[in-house]
Amino acid sequence: MSYDELMLRAEVVAAAYPDLFRHQLSGVAFLASRRRAILADEMGLGKTRTAIVAAREQEPDGPFLVICPASVKLNWRREILAVEPDAVVQVLENQPVDPAARWIVVNYDRLSRYVSALEEREPAVVIVDEAHYIKNRKTRRAQNTSRLVGIQPGQWPDKATSRTAAYLLTGTPITNRPRDLFNLLRAVRHPVTRNYVKFAKRYCAAYDNGYGLVDEGASNMEELAELLNEVMLRRTKDEALDLPPKVRTWLPLELPTSRVASYEQRALRFLADNPARSGPTWGTFLGLLNKARQELAVLKATMTADFVGDCVEAGQKVVVFTQYHGAVDVFTERFGKSAVTLTGKHTSKQRDAAVRRFQNQDSARVFIGNLQAAGTGITLTAGTHVVFNDLDWVPANHWQAEDRIHRIGQTQTAFATYLYVPGTLDGFVARQLAEKTDLINLIEEGAAAKATMVDDLVELAITSLDIEELMRRADFMGPANPSIPIDGHDPFDFPLLTGRGRPDVRIVTFPSSTKPGVTYTVEVTNGVALCDCPGFEYGGNCRHVKEVRKTLKDQRP
Repeated sequence: MSYDELMLRAEVVAAAYPDLFRHQLSGVAFLASRRRAILADEMGLGKTRTAIVAAREQEPDGPFLVICPASVKLNWRREILAVEPDAVVQVLENQPVDPAARWIVVNYDRLSRYVSALEEREPAVVIVDEAHYIKNRKTRRAQNTSRLVGIQPGQWPDKATSRTAAYLLTGTPITNRPRDLFNLLRAVRHPVTRNYVKFAKRYCAAYDNGYGLVDEGASNMEELAELLNEVMLRRTKDEALDLPPKVRTWLPLELPTSRVASYEQRALRFLADNPARSGPTWGTFLGLLNKARQELAVLKATMTADFVGDCVEAGQKVVVFTQYHGAVDVFTERFGKSAVTLTGKHTSKQRDAAVRRFQNQDSARVFIGNLQAAGTGITLTAGTHVVFNDLDWVPANHWQAEDRIHRIGQTQTAFATYLYVPGTLDGFVARQLAEKTDLINLIEEGAAAKATMVDDLVELAITSLDIEELMRRADFMGPANPSIPIDGHDPFDFPLLTGRGRPDVRIVTFPSSTKPGVTYTVEVTNGVALCDCPGFEYGGNCRHVKEVRKTLKDQRP
């Protein structure tokens, strides 16, 4: 197909999907032009629909495989049928793989059972939803996913022979550390993932402590951001849509917390006496810490219910999140028939019914959700307020949950309210959440990373064993910083499908610095650079590629 024919086809594609937003069309172009790429648009921008359309345009004959969390399997089926009403869509539970299925949807937890059968099926395109689930390359889910995108154990990604296209979707490509990116980059066959030790030393400030490789840090973040730009497209809602704003508020509560404080102090003193960060003592510390947080969550639930009740009386629908069943029980008793509930105990059908009732029935005023079970994969735009009764250690979990109401379909300002108790570890977590929000936004931009909030707590407790001082420092109130878009691609500068017919290819040659008469060639295809020198062959990076990357960056308008 000639370039002109492709441009004509692009017009047909745009006309065939009139409901797609402009940023979704450019997302289709980005994915289709690269075959293996990461779409990291902010939550709520319609990555699911974008990936479905891109897969159909990339490989019209299929078949297609979607790997996703169990909680969103039915949503994927619904979205596929919205684009392709006559498609045979199989959602795998316990049945054999249907050879007639054009689309197969499977959750991560069932991959081990189906991975061999799915490999034999030879999907033309694999879509990996919530791709941060595979960030740990040692887990079974990550290894199985790698096999299905055509990368075998021990195989250098860019040397893989499989023709399978792979689209990774995630709203939070980095949850805490740069090392989280390695397996995502490997899944899309970025050459920098040829050697993990070299990657870790370059970008994770890794070092050997005598017992193994410590890879929890961050280094050369600006260069890492450049690598991301080669294979990842990320747009924020401010860039892509004219959505109403989202307002985040931290609301302190005054509560009698003597029992909670005793649990917290017991946990911290245990840590001071047993500083090991692994084994039984670490498990005991985490158990004591969780007990304190659970006590506080249930204690707060009554006041949280009062706040939610005020919003409901003002005519608003509210989504409230918690991590503990005791708090769920408080909310359920308070709001009765006017509430719907979704926790890990509910089936996919019950989950779907709860979402539909909240979205469509005026009598459902409150959505009570477990943060892990209901914080991703659903749309709750009937609500205008999301309230967090208790706080998680991972900022990304809160961002995901906030965006259940702040996404396509929302017509009003979205309010996110975090309730915390000063003078307890609740306040410490609130302060850290705000700081982590800014830091993780910056790491996607190319600045420094930081450890998890549990590690921050441990460091503070070990370096300053004054428990009273720790409680005082937990007192916090202030807004989180707004997100910072990643530098690189113009969000809309991707002519639809041009990569399939006319890839952007550049060739640059370099003379060897040690071997007279020898030259090395850097080939840049759609932004990804490959070099034939020994240094690149070893680690997927070399001075020639770095120089080309810098030149391309300097040439950006």
